[in-house]
Amino acid sequence: MKRIGIAVLSAASLLAAGTAAAAEPQWNYGQIGWIQSDGFEDAGEGDGFKIDGSIGFLDNYHFQLSYEDGTFDDYSNDTDWDGYSVKLGYHEAISASGNTQIIANINYFDIDFDEDGGEGYSSSTDGYGLGFGLRSMISERVELEGMINWIKGNWDPDWSSNDEDYTDTSLTVGGRYHWMPSLSTGITLSINGSGSTGSFYGGDTALIDVRYSFGSDISK
Repeated sequence: MKRIGIAVLSAASLLAAGTAAAAEPQWNYGQIGWIQSDGFEDAGEGDGFKIDGSIGFLDNYHFQLSYEDGTFDDYSNDTDWDGYSVKLGYHEAISASGNTQIIANINYFDIDFDEDGGEGYSSSTDGYGLGFGLRSMISERVELEGMINWIKGNWDPDWSSNDEDYTDTSLTVGGRYHWMPSLSTGITLSINGSGSTGSFYGGDTALIDVRYSFGSDISK
């Protein structure tokens, strides 16, 4: 997983360095997207929606908040989930034009799970994580992003007095097309490293979104 992530991020950096771009990545935006996921070892599948907001400030920092809600269907029952995550990040240009940026963030998440619409078992997970990656406008309209994410969480089921700590690593890659400066659509794939109990979905996910961007860093 680590070698794959380094290869993807290096390729994105080389591609961005060799392509003229007209703009820097934007950090002020709101978006809504559809999630499709599979379970660990193909144990069912899930779908839902996700709302994200991002604010850039002090030139090199950003704050992001997201909320998601969906249903996971496995072999015997349906499990609803909903939860949120917050991120505080730093970004810095590594190309002369500013079109390619390196990203680092810290995050916190909290998600609840309810079987059969709340009629069955329930559980929750929360924890924190770190992310590192690249984001690049490789042309006026095309944007690429790659991230390696690590989380440490706690899974707390209501049917047991024993909770469980876990760690997980995932690789996230995405592409985005800007139809106009303020409107874009994107697809993001997340490859889960271990499918640990209590991780968000236990498997890989795809997110398709529509994003509206609204201007520059709020401190400018």
